[in-house]
Amino acid sequence: MRPNETQRSGETAQMNKPLAPAGGGRTNGAAGARPRGLGDWRSALRAHAEQVWRTADSGSRPDPAVAELLARELGPLADDALRIVEAYARGVARPEGATSPPAEFGSRLVIILNGIAAAIGNPSARGAPAAAPHVIQSELWQILRKVRESAELSYSREHELIELDRRVMFLLQRAGPLVPADISGAVGVDKAQVSRSVKRLLEMGLAEREQIRAPLRLTASGEGIARRMLRLAELRNRELTIDISEDELADFHDTVEVLLERAMALYEQERELAQAQGARAGDPPGRGAEVRPADIVIDRTRIVSPLMTLSAYFSRSGALAFKRLTGLSTFEAFVLSEIGMAPPIDWAALVAALARDHSQAGRTVKSLMDRGLVEREGNPGRRHGRFYPSEAGARLHKVIHDAGKQRSDFLLAPLAAEQRARFLATFDKIRRNAGAQLERERAFAELGRS
Repeated sequence: MRPNETQRSGETAQMNKPLAPAGGGRTNGAAGARPRGLGDWRSALRAHAEQVWRTADSGSRPDPAVAELLARELGPLADDALRIVEAYARGVARPEGATSPPAEFGSRLVIILNGIAAAIGNPSARGAPAAAPHVIQSELWQILRKVRESAELSYSREHELIELDRRVMFLLQRAGPLVPADISGAVGVDKAQVSRSVKRLLEMGLAEREQIRAPLRLTASGEGIARRMLRLAELRNRELTIDISEDELADFHDTVEVLLERAMALYEQERELAQAQGARAGDPPGRGAEVRPADIVIDRTRIVSPLMTLSAYFSRSGALAFKRLTGLSTFEAFVLSEIGMAPPIDWAALVAALARDHSQAGRTVKSLMDRGLVEREGNPGRRHGRFYPSEAGARLHKVIHDAGKQRSDFLLAPLAAEQRARFLATFDKIRRNAGAQLERERAFAELGRS
C-alpha cells in the first residue's frame, strides 16, 4: 500500500456537502412488489430481507424467480440462507409508520451475506486482500476535491455561501430542526466549526432558534434559498450517478455504512487514547476499537454526501493518530510520506502529488527540513533540487506507513473481496462523472469571464 494514501483523506474533512436526489435513490417499493435486483443472489436476499421486514411475515417466502436463482447459485445452502436473513429481518425493530428499514439494516445485512459467501466457498468473497484497497483513502480524497471545486463554481451562481454552511442548510432542509451536536455528528465536522457555521447562518437571517440551546431551523428566507440550491443539487446528483443503477447504488450505500461504522470506531479510539495522555499509545490502530452501529443516518438520496462524512471521520481519527505516533500534523505526515515513497523526489512532482499550492507545500517542506526529517540534494533554494527523508525521517516514514496500513486494514476488514470489487467499480463511475462535471463548470466559469 502506498504510505501516503491514508493521509490524502486527512485534508478533506471540510468537503462540501452537495447533491440532492435525482430519482435514482434507493426505493424499497411497496409490500408485495416483485423484489428488485434479481441479477445475483446477494441482491435477491437483500430484497427478500426488506420484504420480510416490511410485512413482518414469519411465513413469507420469496418470489419463485428468486427461489430459483438462490437454488441455482447457493445450492443446498439456499434454504439456510433464506432462514438466516428472514430471522435477521424479523429481529430488526419496526417503528410505527415506518416504510423503510432503519439505516443500519443494510450494513448489518452485508456482514451476514459475507458469511454466506464464505460458506459457499466463493474464492472472491473470502475476504482475501483485493488490489488497491487504498482507493478508500487516496482516490476518495481526489473525487471529493473535484466535487468541492465544481460545487464552488456551481453554487456560487445561486448564492454566496461557504461549503460547510451549505452542508448545514441541506441537512436542516432534509432532517428538520437540529441542535449543533447533532449537526456535528451528521456532517462529521467538529463542534467548533459547526458553531461558527451556525453563527454565520443566524447573522445572515437564513436560520433561527428560540434560545441558545434550542434546535436550529431554517427561516423562510433560508428555506427559499435551500430549495433553489436543492434543485441545482438534483441536477448535479443526476450527473454524478450516470450509469449507476438503483441496485448498484443501494449496494454502494450499504458498503459505505459499514465503512462509516469502522471509521467512527477508529475516531472514538483515538479520542480515548488522546484523553488518556498516551496510555496504550503503542497499540496499533483498530485494536480494541469497539464497533457500534453508526448513530447518524446517511443520506441515501445523494451519492457523494455519505463519502464526505466517511472521509471526515477517517481524517479526524488520522489527525489524532499521526500526532500521537509521530508528533506531526496530518499534512506534515502526508508530505513526509510522499517524499519517502520513492526518494528522491523533485519539487514539481512533489507539489503535483500533494495537490497544494507552492506556498503551503514550501512552508511544510521547510518545517520538516528544519526539524531534521527531510534533506535536499542538488540546486539550492526551497523550490529546487530533490528531496529525501533523513535517517530520522525514514524512521517516522515507516511509522506512518505501518499505521496507515493498519488503519486501512481495520476499515476494510468486513468487506469480502467480491463486495469490495463492486464498491470500487461504482467508485470508478463516480470518479469519471465527477471529472466530467468539474470540466463543465470550469468551462462555464471561463465563458463568464470572457
